Amino acid sequence: MGEDRRLLRRLKPKLIDILSADPELVLQECHALDLVTDAGYKMVRPQLVSTEKVTALLDHVYDRGPEAAHGLMELLRGGVFLENFPRLSFLKTPDVDQPRPSTIPELVTEKQLVEVAGAITGNWKEVGILVLDFSSEELDAIKQDNSTSTIQAFCMLYVWRCRQREQATAAKLYSLLSTEKLSIAPESLACLQESN
Repeated sequence: MGEDRRLLRRLKPKLIDILSADPELVLQECHALDLVTDAGYKMVRPQLVSTEKVTALLDHVYDRGPEAAHGLMELLRGGVFLENFPRLSFLKTPDVDQPRPSTIPELVTEKQLVEVAGAITGNWKEVGILVLDFSSEELDAIKQDNSTSTIQAFCMLYVWRCRQREQATAAKLYSLLSTEKLSIAPESLACLQESN
């Protein structure tokens, strides 16, 4: 099962490209099979841009662990999905499962985002504008859609991760948040220096 999780990560850009043709079908199937939690469903569903919706979905499944990743890969290899997404036929070839040496750094996880959100709760809008390239309008929309500042901070970080795609590493987020422009205690960001 761990192999499917690594495969999901390795094939993520290609899967985003293919599955963006009908992200709603993928989301509904994943939710029906409990590959996506109810909370994950509510977070992914409102995404308007199809590539961002698929990215958020794949990230959520990846973060849920090897069992969820295995379930998704089995779903993608299945007949219904091959009919709707014929470009997925490459998943049936034996060499697609061969592990490739990985030099790709680990992407920041939802757990790490939650911990960082707790650390920046008091100044999350400042973080968004100064280092994460959010506009004040985007931050106002996040604030309006979410009740507490911790959830608002998490949603902002989650959107940042979706935008960054493969560049959304823990190391990159640590580097951005460690800037002198912000007064975030280094120990608050320690979770970003731990391996997943």
